Amino acid sequence: MTKTLIAALLALAAAPAFAEPSCNPGTDLKPVWESIKTFEDQGGEVMSFKINDGGCYEIYGKVDGTKMEVFFDPNTGEELDRIAA
Repeated sequence: MTKTLIAALLALAAAPAFAEPSCNPGTDLKPVWESIKTFEDQGGEVMSFKINDGGCYEIYGKVDGTKMEVFFDPNTGEELDRIAA
């Protein structure tokens, strides 16, 4: 029983807290400013942005005072995920 509990706790500690979305950027990408504009049109305030390790556009900003990370598909401009930071 104790070994099982320890193994379960170790597995939880090794798991990432959040897995960012992964994109497969093609050859005809939407400009990042379009994703930024979409976020701002939804009431967001952009603080910074980057292209994450998975190739998605990642915007750091605030919505109604809450810090957010918002992910966009660079191929379609579609919002993929929104995480309160």
